[in-house]
Amino acid sequence: MTRHILYSLLTCLPLLAPLLAQSREEPQDSAARENRTGTLLLQQGNYKDAKAHFERAQTLLGKPTAETSAGIGLAELQMGHFEAARQMFTVELQFISNDHARAQAHYMIGSAWLREAGDLASDKEKLQAAETSFRQAVKFDSTYDLAYFNLGYALLSQNKPEESATAFKDFIRAAAENPDSARNLPLARKSHAPQFTLIDSAGRPLSSDSLRGRFVLLDFWATWCPPCIRALPAMRQLSLFFPQNQFLLVSVDEDGGDLGAWRRFSREHEIDWTQVADENSKLYKSFGLETGRGLSLPRYVLVDEDGFVRQVYDGMDQLGVVVGQVVRTVRSESLVPAPD
Repeated sequence: MTRHILYSLLTCLPLLAPLLAQSREEPQDSAARENRTGTLLLQQGNYKDAKAHFERAQTLLGKPTAETSAGIGLAELQMGHFEAARQMFTVELQFISNDHARAQAHYMIGSAWLREAGDLASDKEKLQAAETSFRQAVKFDSTYDLAYFNLGYALLSQNKPEESATAFKDFIRAAAENPDSARNLPLARKSHAPQFTLIDSAGRPLSSDSLRGRFVLLDFWATWCPPCIRALPAMRQLSLFFPQNQFLLVSVDEDGGDLGAWRRFSREHEIDWTQVADENSKLYKSFGLETGRGLSLPRYVLVDEDGFVRQVYDGMDQLGVVVGQVVRTVRSESLVPAPD
């Protein structure tokens, strides 16, 4: 098992072999088995038992390791034991030697500070500690997009809008440079995007025909969707990242009904890029996004300059991967050929 798996709780692991005690099993083998079980329990959300297995591995080895410390730290963080989590990630730092691993540990320490501060913008000491940790993380790994994202929120909570905007812009840049966003590229053309005409927040019609000649990212969201709201500062920077004749971000509201509430929300949150309301979720359904369980948000659809769908993303896709693939694709296909 690699340490990376510990930080990606959605990664699927093979089923473990039956955990039968063996009299001749070496302590290292027993510890590895405990670590594997702890990781599986983390993925299942059983944090208390996960912690116990990582602690058992540590006892078998007679000392802490990077893996056991990270595992215990993640369990503590998920249980809301923020100080204990920070202590374990600090211990982990003593055993790691590569910069990406250091960046991960500092990111987790910052996450514990940020989560402990919660919505209390007045808790400046915790927010400053979070900021410091996230800055350490990106110092060790400049492509760690998630660290820039949370740095943006730590700064925003400290009422530092300009610094926060810079952090979210750096999130866009880092996402495009992160090797994870290069997977499955280039994005092949799929089906033609459906024809549509919607009314934007200024009362003007926006048609699919008017969008031809540039890449368009349709951001399906709603005011009741926490991940959608959390993505707004990054979406704002993405809307500014390219000239509008190359790329346009269109946020498609799925609240339905009360247009006044949608417009008020957009003003209050400074959603000043292109916004449209999707009455009865017609556009959502026309892209085939409906799963039979109602609306699933956020959803992102990348459409190219000729009106072909290049990719459909859902809420399980990491925002950094979504943004990184969008930026890489627009960059690679919007280049003006050099003159002869």
